[in-house]
Amino acid sequence: MDAPMVTLTFIVPDRPPLVVEAPAGGRLIDTVRELTRAGALPLAWRCAQGTCGACLVRLGHAGSGGCVTLTGMERNVLVRRGELPKGAPHEQPDTAGTPRLACHVNVLHDMTLYI
Repeated sequence: MDAPMVTLTFIVPDRPPLVVEAPAGGRLIDTVRELTRAGALPLAWRCAQGTCGACLVRLGHAGSGGCVTLTGMERNVLVRRGELPKGAPHEQPDTAGTPRLACHVNVLHDMTLYI
């Protein structure tokens, strides 16, 4: 049986939206890697382990409106990059303005990603 699919919509300034399907349950970075390698998405990624911060995205999804709990590593990288204030809590509002690292996001719902 094939894994269920979700729809990912990438919003990149000065480009039409890029809409792709991805298997539910995987990491967002896996889809980002494929799209970047194919030249379809201008999003850098390096480590895919959550330490460099190159895969920064902002996302909206069906579960938006509540809070998301960032891992210590993700929060620290976002603080280091200036995306969150120093001392920011691990729990952040889950909105399209909340910075996330694609390597820390599991694809569970349809999402709109702002690059």
